[in-house]
Amino acid sequence: MRELIRVDGVSQYYKKGNFFSKAPLNVALEKVSFSLFENRNLGILGRNGAGKSSLVRILLGLEKPKSGQVRMFFDKKQERRLIQAVFQDPQSSLNPRWSARKCLLEGLENFKMLKNPKDQSEELAELVGLPKDSLDKKSFEFSGGEQQRINLARVLALQPRVLILDEALSNLDVHLQMKMIEMLKSLQKQLSITYLVISHDLRIILQLCEDVLLLRDGKVVFKTNKQEGIYNAILRDSKGDSAGYFNEFYQASFWHLR
Repeated sequence: MRELIRVDGVSQYYKKGNFFSKAPLNVALEKVSFSLFENRNLGILGRNGAGKSSLVRILLGLEKPKSGQVRMFFDKKQERRLIQAVFQDPQSSLNPRWSARKCLLEGLENFKMLKNPKDQSEELAELVGLPKDSLDKKSFEFSGGEQQRINLARVLALQPRVLILDEALSNLDVHLQMKMIEMLKSLQKQLSITYLVISHDLRIILQLCEDVLLLRDGKVVFKTNKQEGIYNAILRDSKGDSAGYFNEFYQASFWHLR
């Protein structure tokens, strides 16, 4: 398997108060390590405050970790294009004054990949199941599920190697979630994208990911994969502190883990 991203001992903390404050540091991540492999999706599971958002900002290059390093095993010059993200609130990611077509083409224009706006926007719409005749509507006129499809299409336009789904399905109802999950599976086969799924929802992670990592209070406390299964992984956990924590996600997801 080809390694795409390696996170090695990454720690991140933020100082509370002003520069002169003696308040304790807020530790967001502590010596987090994992690898993402090509065509093998990784799910990072955790509650609010577990450190998921800090990790995403570091992976996208928006923050530098206080210690440790992140290595990307693809073209450095293309790094900003090859790792993209779709976030939780689709509406906040779209300019409400822009048409869907303009939203779809924004990234292509920024990366000088825009050649034929009409054809490219219609191909992207078709890719995610949006009607071509709706592209000149303003982005705010679309439903939440449709807005998320617009967000997905505009990052797919950049032909990324890695797509971070940061709670990207959590605002959708269960029916729409399942439709989006099936679409994501189909797109992965079609476009050879690898997903890094950040979520508090175990159902979504188990639907999309081969590997699962549990993040708690900024630390990796548990790693497993679909082959082993959550239940068997809990049994082999020598510390025994993961069973109760995973059980919370199990109860919340109504999912059969065996």
